[in-house]
Amino acid sequence: MKEIRCHHLFCMTLFSGHGYDQNFSDHMQDLIDCFTQGEPFLLCEGSDAICRNCPNRTSHGGCTLGSEDVQKRDFQAMSVLGLSAGQRLDWEQRAKLLAQVDENSFQLVCGGCRWAKEGLCSFAILRERLETSRTML
Repeated sequence: MKEIRCHHLFCMTLFSGHGYDQNFSDHMQDLIDCFTQGEPFLLCEGSDAICRNCPNRTSHGGCTLGSEDVQKRDFQAMSVLGLSAGQRLDWEQRAKLLAQVDENSFQLVCGGCRWAKEGLCSFAILRERLETSRTML
C-alpha cells in the first residue's frame, strides 16, 4: 500500500499537471490515477510516495527546500482533518474530509505555499475540484 503524507491530500486534489519537473508531474498524476481508481493509501509521517520523485528530496528523505515547512504542513493537515499517521484512507474518504475544510483551516495548511503563491491552488480551486469530482460520481 502506498504511503501519503497528510498535507499531500490537499496537493493531490489541487494538482494541475505542474510540478518541479516532468518526471515529478508524471509520477504525481500516476499516483492520483491509482487512487481515483480505488487503490487505498496509508497516511504517513515524513517522505512518501509523492516525495519519492521530487527533485528536492535528499538522500535521507528530507527536503532541500526545508523539511520543517512540510512537517508543519503535515501537522496542520492532520489537525484540521482529524487524522493521524497509520490511518488507511481512500479517494472518497479524502474528498469527504476536505469538503469539511473552511478557508481559515485551508490557510493553516496551505498558506504561503509556493504553489499558492504561483496561483496554482487556492481555497476556491479546492472547492471547485471537490464539487466537480462529486458531480462526476
